[in-house]
Amino acid sequence: MKTKIIIIFSLLLVSSIICNSQTTDSLSIEKDSICIGVDFSKMFYCLFYEIENKCNDVFYLWIEKEIHSSDQEKIRDYIMRDKTKIEGSMSVYQMAMETEITFGCRAIFGNFLKKIKPMETFTIQILSAKELSEHKKNEIFKYLDEHVVTVNENILRQYVVGLESFNSLLFYKYNFITIPVNILDI
Repeated sequence: MKTKIIIIFSLLLVSSIICNSQTTDSLSIEKDSICIGVDFSKMFYCLFYEIENKCNDVFYLWIEKEIHSSDQEKIRDYIMRDKTKIEGSMSVYQMAMETEITFGCRAIFGNFLKKIKPMETFTIQILSAKELSEHKKNEIFKYLDEHVVTVNENILRQYVVGLESFNSLLFYKYNFITIPVNILDI
Protein backbone atom coordinates (compact mmCIF):
# COMPACT_ATOMS: atom_id res chain seq x y z
CA MET A 1 0.00 0.00 0.00
CA LYS A 2 2.83 2.44 0.86
CA THR A 3 4.44 1.71 -2.50
CA LYS A 4 1.21 2.56 -4.36
CA ILE A 5 0.86 5.83 -2.47
CA ILE A 6 4.48 6.78 -3.18
CA ILE A 7 4.07 5.97 -6.88
CA ILE A 8 0.83 7.96 -7.15
CA PHE A 9 2.37 10.91 -5.28
CA SER A 10 5.46 10.79 -7.52
CA LEU A 11 3.33 10.78 -10.67
CA LEU A 12 1.29 13.74 -9.42
CA LEU A 13 4.47 15.67 -8.59
CA VAL A 14 6.03 14.97 -12.00
CA SER A 15 2.82 15.87 -13.85
CA SER A 16 2.54 19.19 -11.97
CA ILE A 17 6.11 20.08 -12.89
CA ILE A 18 5.49 19.21 -16.55
CA CYS A 19 2.24 21.25 -16.61
CA ASN A 20 4.04 24.33 -15.31
CA SER A 21 6.84 24.46 -17.84
CA GLN A 22 7.18 25.34 -21.50
CA THR A 23 10.21 24.57 -23.60
CA THR A 24 11.40 25.43 -27.07
CA ASP A 25 14.78 24.56 -28.53
CA SER A 26 16.21 27.80 -27.24
CA LEU A 27 14.07 29.08 -24.35
CA SER A 28 12.55 27.31 -21.38
CA ILE A 29 9.84 28.85 -19.18
CA GLU A 30 9.15 27.61 -15.67
CA LYS A 31 6.19 28.78 -13.57
CA ASP A 32 5.88 28.47 -9.82
CA SER A 33 4.35 30.15 -6.76
CA ILE A 34 5.17 30.42 -3.07
CA CYS A 35 3.82 32.03 0.07
CA ILE A 36 6.26 34.03 2.20
CA GLY A 37 5.41 35.04 5.74
CA VAL A 38 6.95 37.93 7.63
CA ASP A 39 5.16 36.41 10.59
CA PHE A 40 1.87 34.58 10.71
CA SER A 41 -0.09 37.83 10.59
CA LYS A 42 1.46 39.16 7.34
CA MET A 43 1.85 36.94 4.30
CA PHE A 44 3.04 37.71 0.77
CA TYR A 45 2.38 35.62 -2.29
CA CYS A 46 4.85 35.45 -5.13
CA LEU A 47 4.57 33.96 -8.61
CA PHE A 48 7.74 33.14 -10.53
CA TYR A 49 7.98 33.24 -14.32
CA GLU A 50 11.50 32.07 -15.13
CA ILE A 51 12.94 32.22 -18.64
CA GLU A 52 16.12 30.28 -19.34
CA ASN A 53 18.13 30.82 -22.52
CA LYS A 54 19.35 27.32 -23.40
CA CYS A 55 21.19 28.14 -26.60
CA ASN A 56 24.10 30.21 -27.89
CA ASP A 57 21.89 33.04 -29.21
CA VAL A 58 21.14 36.29 -27.40
CA PHE A 59 17.50 37.20 -26.72
CA TYR A 60 15.92 40.53 -25.88
CA LEU A 61 12.96 40.62 -23.52
CA TRP A 62 10.33 43.25 -22.80
CA ILE A 63 6.76 43.34 -21.55
CA GLU A 64 4.06 44.73 -23.85
CA LYS A 65 0.61 46.02 -22.98
CA GLU A 66 -0.71 45.11 -26.43
CA ILE A 67 -0.52 41.72 -28.12
CA HIS A 68 1.08 41.69 -31.57
CA SER A 69 1.17 38.81 -34.01
CA SER A 70 4.46 39.41 -35.80
CA ASP A 71 8.01 40.13 -34.66
CA GLN A 72 8.04 43.20 -36.87
CA GLU A 73 4.95 44.66 -35.14
CA LYS A 74 6.34 43.88 -31.68
CA ILE A 75 9.67 45.52 -32.46
CA ARG A 76 8.21 48.54 -34.23
CA ASP A 77 5.72 49.22 -31.45
CA TYR A 78 8.05 48.77 -28.47
CA ILE A 79 11.54 49.73 -29.70
CA MET A 80 10.85 52.33 -32.35
CA ARG A 81 7.85 54.26 -30.94
CA ASP A 82 7.72 56.67 -28.00
CA LYS A 83 5.30 54.84 -25.71
CA THR A 84 4.88 57.64 -23.17
CA LYS A 85 3.73 60.41 -25.53
CA ILE A 86 5.13 62.91 -23.00
CA GLU A 87 6.78 66.01 -24.42
CA GLY A 88 10.55 65.58 -24.43
CA SER A 89 10.42 61.80 -24.02
CA MET A 90 12.03 59.35 -26.45
CA SER A 91 11.52 55.91 -27.91
CA VAL A 92 13.59 53.00 -26.60
CA TYR A 93 15.60 53.21 -29.84
CA GLN A 94 16.39 56.92 -29.30
CA MET A 95 17.44 56.23 -25.69
CA ALA A 96 19.62 53.33 -26.81
CA MET A 97 21.52 55.53 -29.24
CA GLU A 98 22.20 58.28 -26.66
CA THR A 99 25.72 58.19 -25.26
CA GLU A 100 25.13 60.37 -22.21
CA ILE A 101 21.85 59.11 -20.88
CA THR A 102 21.12 57.84 -17.37
CA PHE A 103 18.31 55.54 -16.37
CA GLY A 104 16.82 56.25 -12.98
CA CYS A 105 13.49 54.49 -13.21
CA ARG A 106 12.34 51.76 -15.58
CA ALA A 107 8.82 51.87 -16.95
CA ILE A 108 7.72 48.25 -17.22
CA PHE A 109 5.60 48.93 -20.32
CA GLY A 110 7.80 51.76 -21.64
CA ASN A 111 11.57 51.42 -21.51
CA PHE A 112 12.25 48.09 -19.79
CA LEU A 113 14.57 45.99 -21.93
CA LYS A 114 16.49 42.91 -20.78
CA LYS A 115 19.25 41.25 -22.77
CA ILE A 116 19.40 37.52 -21.98
CA LYS A 117 22.74 36.07 -22.96
CA PRO A 118 23.40 32.38 -23.68
CA MET A 119 22.80 30.07 -20.73
CA GLU A 120 21.39 32.91 -18.58
CA THR A 121 18.11 32.90 -16.68
CA PHE A 122 15.76 35.82 -16.09
CA THR A 123 12.86 35.68 -13.62
CA ILE A 124 9.77 37.86 -13.43
CA GLN A 125 8.37 37.79 -9.91
CA ILE A 126 4.76 38.86 -9.40
CA LEU A 127 4.12 39.98 -5.82
CA SER A 128 0.72 40.06 -4.12
CA ALA A 129 -0.24 41.07 -0.59
CA LYS A 130 -3.30 38.84 -0.71
CA GLU A 131 -3.67 35.16 -1.45
CA LEU A 132 -4.18 34.25 -5.09
CA SER A 133 -6.63 31.56 -6.13
CA GLU A 134 -5.51 28.92 -8.63
CA HIS A 135 -7.75 30.63 -11.21
CA LYS A 136 -6.05 34.01 -10.59
CA LYS A 137 -2.57 32.42 -10.78
CA ASN A 138 -3.50 30.84 -14.11
CA GLU A 139 -4.80 34.22 -15.37
CA ILE A 140 -1.51 35.89 -14.40
CA PHE A 141 0.60 33.19 -16.06
CA LYS A 142 -1.57 33.43 -19.19
CA TYR A 143 -1.10 37.22 -19.19
CA LEU A 144 2.68 36.76 -18.95
CA ASP A 145 2.65 34.15 -21.73
CA GLU A 146 0.87 36.66 -23.98
CA HIS A 147 2.67 39.89 -22.99
CA VAL A 148 6.27 38.91 -22.28
CA VAL A 149 8.10 39.29 -25.58
CA THR A 150 11.37 37.51 -26.32
CA VAL A 151 13.04 38.20 -29.65
CA ASN A 152 16.18 36.56 -30.94
CA GLU A 153 18.98 39.07 -31.57
CA ASN A 154 19.30 37.90 -35.19
CA ILE A 155 15.64 38.75 -35.83
CA LEU A 156 15.94 42.08 -33.99
CA ARG A 157 18.90 43.04 -36.20
CA GLN A 158 16.66 42.73 -39.26
CA TYR A 159 14.45 45.58 -38.00
CA VAL A 160 16.76 47.68 -35.79
CA VAL A 161 19.70 49.41 -37.46
CA GLY A 162 22.67 49.90 -35.12
CA LEU A 163 21.65 47.33 -32.49
CA GLU A 164 25.32 46.73 -31.65
CA SER A 165 25.64 50.47 -30.84
CA PHE A 166 22.91 50.46 -28.18
CA ASN A 167 24.04 52.12 -24.96
CA SER A 168 24.65 49.26 -22.50
CA LEU A 169 23.02 51.31 -19.73
CA LEU A 170 19.68 50.78 -21.46
CA PHE A 171 19.60 47.08 -20.61
CA TYR A 172 18.22 46.00 -17.26
CA LYS A 173 21.19 44.41 -15.51
CA TYR A 174 19.64 42.16 -12.86
CA ASN A 175 18.54 38.57 -13.40
CA PHE A 176 15.07 39.17 -11.91
CA ILE A 177 12.44 41.86 -11.57
CA THR A 178 9.61 42.06 -9.04
CA ILE A 179 6.32 43.51 -10.24
CA PRO A 180 3.28 44.17 -8.00
CA VAL A 181 0.29 42.23 -9.31
CA ASN A 182 -1.92 45.33 -9.35
CA ILE A 183 -0.06 46.97 -12.28
CA LEU A 184 -0.95 44.12 -14.64
CA ASP A 185 -4.14 44.66 -16.61
CA ILE A 186 -5.87 41.52 -15.37
